[in-house]
Amino acid sequence: MEEKIREEYRDERERVNKKPLGMAFVTFQNETITATILKDFNACKCQGCHCRREPKSSSFSKNLETHNWTVTYAPHPQNVYW
Repeated sequence: MEEKIREEYRDERERVNKKPLGMAFVTFQNETITATILKDFNACKCQGCHCRREPKSSSFSKNLETHNWTVTYAPHPQNVYW
């Protein structure tokens, strides 16, 4: 029985890894840090036009395609289908 459950888990994990959702939830130490990161990433949004400048980049930015990211506060956990 336990081996069957382990096998089903491995199969499901393989299916999930082949079909990523393209999102992540990140938790920060406190609200101040969260607000700073959000502000820095979404540096310029003037009157509805999205003329934001690029956030600070790193050696990983190009591979991660951060220019395509949308950074917002997460919905309340009750509004997420886990």
